Order: sequence, then structure tokens, then C-alpha cells
Amino acid sequence: MRILITGGSGFVGRRLCRELLTSGYQVVVLVRNLVRARRFLDNRVRIVEWQGPDKDIPAGAFDGVDGVINLAGESIGSGRWTKAKKNRILESRVQTTRAIVKALAKLEVKPGVLVSASAVGYYGPRQDEEITENASPGQDFLAGVCRAWEAEAYKAEEIGVRVATVRIGVVLGEGGALERMIPAFELYLGGPLGTGQQWFSWIHVDDLARMIRFIIENPGLQGPVNGTAPEPLTMGNFCTVLGRVMDKPSWLPVPAFVLRLALGEMAEMVLYGQRVLPRKALEAGFEFRYPSAEEALTAVLKR
Repeated sequence: MRILITGGSGFVGRRLCRELLTSGYQVVVLVRNLVRARRFLDNRVRIVEWQGPDKDIPAGAFDGVDGVINLAGESIGSGRWTKAKKNRILESRVQTTRAIVKALAKLEVKPGVLVSASAVGYYGPRQDEEITENASPGQDFLAGVCRAWEAEAYKAEEIGVRVATVRIGVVLGEGGALERMIPAFELYLGGPLGTGQQWFSWIHVDDLARMIRFIIENPGLQGPVNGTAPEPLTMGNFCTVLGRVMDKPSWLPVPAFVLRLALGEMAEMVLYGQRVLPRKALEAGFEFRYPSAEEALTAVLKR
């Protein structure tokens, strides 16, 4: 099978490319910067330049493509959420997904599936409620972004393409959020953010890549799929496990007011969490390689 990926040169995308290549797939990646992408991607990956959603996707990019994976979007974890930043977060996701569906509609032979990224932010701030895929959406900024993002993806169903939206939690790997947490622990200054009672839904990057491949290969999986591990933890417990794996203490909480001063509105993303469970993936038979945070963090940090 041949799979086309947007966002394939990013943290998750690079691991997904390796997973697909190892499993015998051919991979095409749409990128803005050919030189940069070639530094990060395997030589077996076919790279196609695309200057963004205001330009047509090169028609030849879809030649022989059996599935599309859409990971593209402005980073939500870098920089304060100014009005301009929030607009980029929303528009980069909505416009890219819209451009993909528009391109698919023009094809005589369409790929069988579109797997489009989303996020657990879809559910908005929750307390101890166990959240599965049929839970209602939240009403905050990130929930609105996810609703709009997913709505664009599901338009591909109107042209006969199976659509799955993966609501991804915090991804653990050599990069991403964990990379920002480790320095404080190395300096013996690690600890939970805010009260530590908020839920922290996570997934190892290897399991996320495997889950996306699993969705591609299982026609019965469609609609929202929670891209999280089966054992979410509170922020406090997660930091305790991280400290134990690193053999460092987890003792210095970062107060909510400090986070709000440093991060502005973006602080709400880490101060309020969701207890998200991957019900649909488990019911479909997906097996996690790293179901517990201790296993996942050990795999990342002791590699």
C-alpha cells in the first residue's frame, strides 16, 4: 500500500514514516521545505513539495495512494497564545484538511481512508469522568479547534472515503512535551504543574504510530478514535513516575498563577486535563506495547 502523509517530517510524523516503511508500505510526504525534510526522513520516502493550503496540492502526489494521514498543524505548545497564534493554530488545521478533501474530491480513483489527527482537547476540561469516544465536546478554545478540524475531515465521507479522527493525548518520545519536562527533573526541580490532581492522558509515540497503522488496516474503524494509553494518570502521579524512572525527586509543584504568568491562556491546557480511555482501539483488538507510564518512560529514557 502507498500512504500519503502531511506533517510527516514532525515528531510524530517521522516515527510514523518509520513504522509504515518497516511494515512494507510506500510513503509519500507533503512538505514545505524539501531540504529540511530530507535531513529528517528516510531515503525511501518520496517527498513532494507543497507550499501550503492556499496552493493546490500537486496532482501527482496522489498517484497510487491508498490512504492519507493528515498530521499537519501549527504547534500548540510553543509560544504564548496571542490572537495571531490562536488564529494560526485554528487555520493551519482547518485549511490544510480542507485542501486535502478538496484534492481527494477531484480524483477519479480515491484513497480508501483518511486518518486525520485531532486531540483530547476536543473534550474540554473535565474532572474525574472517564471519557470515551462518545463523550460530548468541550466549549473552550482547543475544543473549538478540534471540532472545526474534525468537521473538515468528515466531509471526505461525502465522497466515499472512510474517515477516522485520532484524538491524541500527550505524546511521549524523544521530543515533544517530555523534552520540556526533563530539564527541571535533571536539576532536581521537578514536580507537578498546578494542583497535580488534573488528569494526564498520554501515549508513547511508538504506540501512536502503530495505532494509526492499525486504523489504516482495519476498515471497521472509523469516526473518532482516542489516541491515548489505557492507563491515564493524574499529573502528580505521572511526575512521580517520571522522577522514579529518572532517579530524581518530584517535589516542587509549579503553582497555577506562575504558569498563567508565564504561559498566558496556554496554561489552561496543562492546568485542566481529561481522563481519556482508548475504548474503540481496544475493542477493535489493538494491543499497546507500552500500556503503563512507567513502561513508556523507561523505554524513552533508558534507550
